[in-house]
Amino acid sequence: MPSFKETYEAIKEDVSKGEKNFNVSCEMLSEGMQCRVTMGASKHEVIIDAPVGLDGTDQGASPLLAILGSIGACIIAVTRFWALIMDIKIESMTVNSRGHINLAALFGLDDKMLPGYDKLEPVVRIKADAPKEKVEEMMEKVFSHCPVITNFNGASPIKPKLQIRE
Repeated sequence: MPSFKETYEAIKEDVSKGEKNFNVSCEMLSEGMQCRVTMGASKHEVIIDAPVGLDGTDQGASPLLAILGSIGACIIAVTRFWALIMDIKIESMTVNSRGHINLAALFGLDDKMLPGYDKLEPVVRIKADAPKEKVEEMMEKVFSHCPVITNFNGASPIKPKLQIRE
């Protein structure tokens, strides 16, 4: 398995080597709102659910919480990439993500409201061995190159396809 630097250098030499497809499968389970999410070639599995008050069993995070977790996890991963690129040692880092939603829109009770988060606010706390200006420069790169932030800002259209089984 190549190191980050080897992967980075190979893609730097030929950007087509950076092309990847990712696959995730979600299967509805019989309890509450549970679904099994199977991800990637290594078949990582997590259970996504809903709180009890929304007919779930609370045995896993809700899809909305998973979004917030994905934002924070992606910011941390991309920061680690940029820290390697810019030769910065990160001593500690946390991302606390907050999202605001009104469930009335989700339930179709008010179609003027957004049926999703109307605010997403990740707060990054970082300590590194570099001057403040260099850390700020790195974080500008992170925020402008983070795929989850990019996708949630509407860069990639989502085109659902329906297949009805008989």
